[in-house]
This record gives sequence, C-alpha cells and structure tokens, in this order.
Amino acid sequence: MKMNAAVLHDKGITSVVEMDKPECGPRDVIMKTVRSGICGSDVSGIGIDKDAEYGHETAGYLTEVGSEVKSLDVGNRVFINPMEACPTGRSMMLGGFSEYIRVPDAELGKSIYLLPDGLSYDEAALIEPFAVGTHGKNVPNAKPGDHVVVYGVGTIGLSCISGLCAQGINPVAIVRNDTKRALLEKMGAVVCNISEVDEFEFLKEVFGESTGRVGFPVLDIDIVVDCAGAPNIVDDFLRMQKRFSQLSVVGVNMNPTPVPLVQVMSSEVIIRGSCAYDDADIREVIDNLASGRTYMKEIITHHYKLDDIQEALTMAADRKQAIKVVIDME
Repeated sequence: MKMNAAVLHDKGITSVVEMDKPECGPRDVIMKTVRSGICGSDVSGIGIDKDAEYGHETAGYLTEVGSEVKSLDVGNRVFINPMEACPTGRSMMLGGFSEYIRVPDAELGKSIYLLPDGLSYDEAALIEPFAVGTHGKNVPNAKPGDHVVVYGVGTIGLSCISGLCAQGINPVAIVRNDTKRALLEKMGAVVCNISEVDEFEFLKEVFGESTGRVGFPVLDIDIVVDCAGAPNIVDDFLRMQKRFSQLSVVGVNMNPTPVPLVQVMSSEVIIRGSCAYDDADIREVIDNLASGRTYMKEIITHHYKLDDIQEALTMAADRKQAIKVVIDME
C-alpha cells in the first residue's frame, strides 16, 4: 500500500511524494495522521536530514496495533511523543507530514498518549509545542504567588504564558508591539510593550521591590522565562537581582552570550536551561487543554492541505501574519 508524505529537500523547500506505507510489527502501532503543526525547525530544516520525512507536532488515530502491544486498540485517538517514538536526535523526523506513522515499541504513557473525549485534533496538534513552553515554567517550579516575567510571545512563549495562567499565575509578557495584546490579555497576562514604556519601571509598578542580597532595593521578580533567545535577556535578568530568582532559558540563541559572573555571585541568582519536555509536562498540557483552562486553540492562524505544504511553510515563516500553521492531513 502506498501513502503520500512530505519530504524536506532544503531549507523551506519541500515536496509531496508517494512512498510505501509503513508496516506494523508485533510491538508497533500505525497512526493515521489527522493534524500536524509546523514548527520553526520544519521551516529552518534544523535537525532534519535531506529528503527525509519530517514533522513532529502531530496527532491522529490508530489503524493497526501489533499483537504484543498492551492497552492500545485500533481506533484510539492519540498523540505521539516524538522524543520517545524516534531514535535519539531524530525526533524532528517523526513523519508528521506523512499520511501514516509507525511508532516502534509503542508504549502507552511513554511514546503514545490517549486523547480525552472532546479534545479536538487541532488542540492535540498543539500538545508538543505547548509541552515545550510548559516545561519552561516547570523547570524553575513556578507556583501560584510567584512573580513571573516571560520574554517572547511566539508559539512557545504563548504556550508558557498559557500554562502559567492555567496554574493561577498572571505573568508579565515582554513584547515589542501590540499585535498579540488582545490574546495575551485574554489568556491572563499583563502586557509590557517596551516600545512604549520603560521595561524596568513597568515591572517595578506591577511587582514592586524587594531587598537584594547586600541590602539594595531590587525588583520583586522570582522567575524569568526566556522564550525569545534574544541577546539582551541575560543582562535584563541580572539587572533585576532578586536573591535566588531564576532565569529559565527556553529560547534558542546560537551566539555566545557574556555572563558577568560577579553579578551572579553577588545576587545568588540561578540560570537554568529548559530543553523539550517530560511526561509530567505532557500530562499537564493534555489536562489543561481538555479542561478548557487555556485559549491555546486561538494561536492557530492558518490551515493548509498536505498538497499545499510549500505554501504553508512560507506562511509559517511570516511572523507578522502567522502564529501556528497546521496541516490538515485528511
């Protein structure tokens, strides 16, 4: 049996080809893909081999279940965790833009998660990026009562903010324009447009001041989550200087960033990395989506058919028009 699948030839250049549908082994499952979101890595080609199947923000239903697979049945609506379903370092090539995906050694609660009744496939396609943003706020253990600032309001930043608001935390979102103000405020965030106001005066007004390690007044901010990868964020965080405050680094910045260690030492702040997600993040995201505690579905700005994936990739690269672009696979 044949299927259609998108393969990436070069950055931003893809085509839909016909290939053999994957076969199901005794410990495997086959998922019919229904929705797949386009990630920034799909546009840039980072982590994707030339002419390989790709796409990793995906959901669908099982059409085949191997004889040795437990607790899964044909017809189950599922999310695939690409970090567990793919070999190490190859999660970007799960095959979300293929009509069928084989999950080897399928295991419920590890590589496969059941979708609750009522959770749409559109929402399910957001689980993977939502989990990345959720991990960003869970690494520093954000809890109600914490004063939190989030830099970056792309898909991951919005995911982080949505997870915080679902938890009862209303963060300040640092932005440079008001294009997403309505959505951010609907989610529950406080918007700081640094093109119009002084960032630090704004944060002082919202959160107030505390006493620093050596007695000087500092901003009363507990956690900063970097979902932007901008070079100024480390310096901004170190200017805040609250003792034991944490910077969670989610955004990708490929360039070296100077860190004045004397400021780290004198304020006893903590800088932490946040990469991908864990089982607890995925479960939290599914629960938040299923319970309606978020407005994440509203970040989907465009839908395309698989045959139009080249046009979809172009749109996904246009940050002025698109937030999350989704491919309708059936």
